[in-house]
Amino acid sequence: MSIRPVLLATAAIAFASPALAQDNASVDTEDGQEDVTAMAVDEDLVTDAAASAPLAARSFTPADFTQFAPQNALDMVARIPGFTIQGGDQGNRGLGQANQNVLINGQRVSGKSNDARDALRRIPADAVERIDIVDGASLAIPGLSGQVANIIADAGGWSGNFSYRPQFRRDHEPRLLDIEISASGKLGDNDVSFGFENDQFRNGNIGPEVRRDAGGEILRVVEEEATFFGDRPTINASLGRTADNGNVLNLNGSGQLFYFDRAQVGFEVAADGSTARERNTGGEDEWNFELGGDYEFGLAGGRVKLIGLRRQESSEFTSIFERLEDSPGAVLKGRRFEQVIDEAETIARGEYSFAGLDGDMQVSLEGAYNSLDGSAEMFVRDGTGDEVEIALPGANALVEEKRAESIVSYGRPLAENLTLQASLGGEFSEISAGDVTRSFVRPKGSVSLAWKAAEDLTVNAKVERRVDQLNFFQFLSSVDVTNDTDDRSNNFELVPPQRWRAELEFVKSLGAWGSITPEIRVASIEDTVEVIPISPTEQALGNLEGNAFIVQGILEGTLLFDPIGFDGARLNIFMIVTDTSVADPLTGEDRDISGVGRFYTELNFRHDIPDSDWAWGTGLEFNDQAPNVSLDQVSRGYASAPFGWLFVENKDVGGMTVRASLLNIFDQHDRFERTVYVDRRDGPIAFSEYQDRDFGRIFELTITGSI
Repeated sequence: MSIRPVLLATAAIAFASPALAQDNASVDTEDGQEDVTAMAVDEDLVTDAAASAPLAARSFTPADFTQFAPQNALDMVARIPGFTIQGGDQGNRGLGQANQNVLINGQRVSGKSNDARDALRRIPADAVERIDIVDGASLAIPGLSGQVANIIADAGGWSGNFSYRPQFRRDHEPRLLDIEISASGKLGDNDVSFGFENDQFRNGNIGPEVRRDAGGEILRVVEEEATFFGDRPTINASLGRTADNGNVLNLNGSGQLFYFDRAQVGFEVAADGSTARERNTGGEDEWNFELGGDYEFGLAGGRVKLIGLRRQESSEFTSIFERLEDSPGAVLKGRRFEQVIDEAETIARGEYSFAGLDGDMQVSLEGAYNSLDGSAEMFVRDGTGDEVEIALPGANALVEEKRAESIVSYGRPLAENLTLQASLGGEFSEISAGDVTRSFVRPKGSVSLAWKAAEDLTVNAKVERRVDQLNFFQFLSSVDVTNDTDDRSNNFELVPPQRWRAELEFVKSLGAWGSITPEIRVASIEDTVEVIPISPTEQALGNLEGNAFIVQGILEGTLLFDPIGFDGARLNIFMIVTDTSVADPLTGEDRDISGVGRFYTELNFRHDIPDSDWAWGTGLEFNDQAPNVSLDQVSRGYASAPFGWLFVENKDVGGMTVRASLLNIFDQHDRFERTVYVDRRDGPIAFSEYQDRDFGRIFELTITGSI
């Protein structure tokens, strides 16, 4: 698939039509992955922060959001026409430069687990004075480009929010404990916030799995039912203090537990009429915490910020597959895999910002230590049904990385309507995995421009050289107890991918109609991680020799219907189309990057009925991903139809907002297909599988309010 014609059409539509919009969701657009600490400031400095904030391209006050009855700052930002929260952790190396397009009182949101959405949820709506949408390259904050939301907020007195979201679906346990509570206010001279939430899910599906031989004849049919239950209780807190001399202290912390259980039972009927029963169970028990803080003070005409972070996580995984044939004397068959993973990350960072060369400059130095310690056991039932432990080479290992980074950044106006921001530096890293230790020196940097081309058009451009963060799990061997053809060996020679990346964004105001933002991104990636052969019979994740390429078109915006007399109605659209290319390590032919998102779109229509507390709306989302490719099989999960919803909302039910939603109105099914080969993908087919899982329609109630 090529998207070059799509990109040209996208640009034409953007400037010819007052339609199209986006979902205001949190999305990491380049890799096609969906993404999603409040820093309160002393009351006396709120006015100063507002006065010193960059000139806003657009500003919004609480009055602009009255019709939506927002409970917190996130509700407000989500209703800004043409703006989408982007960035977040998304596998970034260390803390680095700012990577989220949200500021709070002119300062970036620090931390890794606490992202912009978490921070905005903990700011009550009545604490927000205004929200400015500015051009990132015009800010004295290295790393920002494109549209950035700067929330000007005053901690003031104590206030808080809550959210409760029960959910009900056919033939499955209801979700009854999905809750969120937060509060913020003053303790002496300190601005503090506290929060608790439980991200709960109670999901499941049911349907057939059909296996066929190379000629298409049915080998077996398995009727399967699966459940996926999880709870993620989290507590978080933050403290901010600004001294009389202007020194600023911020502390934040979070702790989390995660409980996940899955169960899948199946009844098999083979082509010869014989039957069997299967059971596939597993889960994860995890705890993690993050502690971080920063301290900023004046020095020699500039500002120094010292940042520290410690994150730790421990997880226990279990996966069990059992199969018993319905015949006399049958012996239970199966495998059991257990793994314990301990991860840790420690970061120390210093930044010195000052005026120089007729602009704003910053020198930063960051050091980090990351580790993953994995241990695993594997058991297989023998001919008598007893479990026997087998060796797992490469599954028990310690992976460590020590890294140092230094970046110099510079920003200044080049003209009244043109602003430059540039950075240059590099990093040194040492990676140890098992008995292999290697060290690397890599350049990093970026150049960003923000051009106010016209009163209603801003053009943002950026080129950068970036080093990606490795997932340390990729160093270890992997076992799939359900499909014994899907085992993966270890590879201690992995290195982080690097990429050249460029983006061009057009922010077009449509006046009373809303706004539209088309964007083009391209990237060339070195050392792409894919499944590669490491012996005639083994495969593992490894770095490819050639470069991978990504071309991406993005379209977001908001269409307001007030000009045609449909007051209070709006349509949002967010669309990503991605074309990728990588040389297959087995065949040498070009194909998509394994598992990358090819297409994603979400449409949201909402109508706030004038002079009433009622609103209603509808929407849909749809996505498509490239197949996951290994050396012995190709698999792909996909949806049978778009996922759609309808909702009705009342914004004053005893002072609360209550929304009733019907989800999956198009009866979307989860589908999965794979083709498995006798040996390698360039040889004969062993069998193919097809799954079709129905999860039914879902009713959800959302209750939000202030405390």
